[in-house]
Amino acid sequence: MRLGKGPFVGKDALEKQIKEGIPNRFVTFEVHGVTDADPLGNEPLFDRKGNIVGRATAGYYGHALRKSLGLGYIKPEFAAVGGDIEIEILGERKRATILVDSPYDPENKDLKA
Repeated sequence: MRLGKGPFVGKDALEKQIKEGIPNRFVTFEVHGVTDADPLGNEPLFDRKGNIVGRATAGYYGHALRKSLGLGYIKPEFAAVGGDIEIEILGERKRATILVDSPYDPENKDLKA
């Protein structure tokens, strides 16, 4: 983004966010114990104490990995790879684990093959 190009919609908010830092981190996570539904998006994400710490934005079953996967934004202190969180799917809490950004090919080797 070129902030010096003149005024544009959202410029003030963007400058404020750059100055103050990004409040949440974008993460990929695996949901454990899913039998009939994967995350769809907009589900709350919880810490182990039951406090809401983020929100899922999308989800799906990863056929190549054979895992239920989700994407979402979460407070930075809960975003470490391997961290445990919980997600509520169809009114039931499920354990989830933060994964590397691209769990199928984290080193991007397939793309370069």
